[in-house]
Amino acid sequence: MSEHRRKNYRAPSNLNHVASVLQTLFQGGKSPIAEQFVRWRLWRNWEDVVGAEIAKHSMPVGFLKGTLYVWVTSSTRLQEMVFLVRPLREKINNFAGKNWVNSIRFTLDRKAVPQLQESSEDLRDFLSKESPNEGEEPPPAR
Repeated sequence: MSEHRRKNYRAPSNLNHVASVLQTLFQGGKSPIAEQFVRWRLWRNWEDVVGAEIAKHSMPVGFLKGTLYVWVTSSTRLQEMVFLVRPLREKINNFAGKNWVNSIRFTLDRKAVPQLQESSEDLRDFLSKESPNEGEEPPPAR
């Protein structure tokens, strides 16, 4: 190799993408942030997990101590969803890759859901941002 080529040669990187490292870390964890990461993934893939018809009238809005809180658009839909708890729980646990949800509670009021101290919105914002391309500077911290 010439001297010029050697300077510009760059060996392939063995570093993993940050998102895949975080996903691996959070997926196997039992911390509140790891649980909220699974909830965030469920929220992002809700239609794929439960189907288009159910997703059109519901949304996961909280998770605490094995209970998934699902907002439903109307009392009629809420009553219908009560009969679908077992298949929904199986689909969600299959998606999570573990026995993550023990029970599902449906609500008509999004604000009636227990909240953790950590801000899941900050986590969602952080994880939804694209990482900078090679050679680019990351955006400044808030």
